[in-house]
Amino acid sequence: MSQIILLAVGLLFFTRNVFRYEKISRLEMVVVPAYTLIVGCIMIMNHPPVLLPLVSTAAVGALVGWFQTTGLQLQVMGKQDEHQRPIVKARRNWQYLLGWVVIFAYGILFAWWSGERVNIMNELGSELVKDLFVFSSFSQAASWNIMLQSAVASIVYIQLAIRKEPRVRAAIAHQEKTKSN
Repeated sequence: MSQIILLAVGLLFFTRNVFRYEKISRLEMVVVPAYTLIVGCIMIMNHPPVLLPLVSTAAVGALVGWFQTTGLQLQVMGKQDEHQRPIVKARRNWQYLLGWVVIFAYGILFAWWSGERVNIMNELGSELVKDLFVFSSFSQAASWNIMLQSAVASIVYIQLAIRKEPRVRAAIAHQEKTKSN
């Protein structure tokens, strides 16, 4: 019962934040997708999957990334952060939430199809923790298909967000340290 309550609270926080404007971050928009892509590729190289699941996973990820940006609303705040980057806020809306559900369901169905026993409540809790606490993405294991699908969805999402508002690129860019004389 306590697990269900914790999941409900996690879902409430996650869904509430989807409908609010939040400052985009380099960690969420660059570091985590790069990490998931690298780890997913390493997992694929260590245990190469059949071509059809690989291609379908990447295609579903790309479609989800595109769909998630259809509701994306961006605000350029006219201010700069401590690294002299423009502050851009994003509201992801219900399309982002639905895309998240598709990625989650795809992972569950893929695991089930592969013959794994799946505890949906544990998986849901794990995914909520990764989305609520971005740093936990680095410590939780996932299968190659979730890593690849999440990475592809994120890369498509980021590229389309940049196309929608070019200042997103500057907001997530790495800033070189300047030497003072």
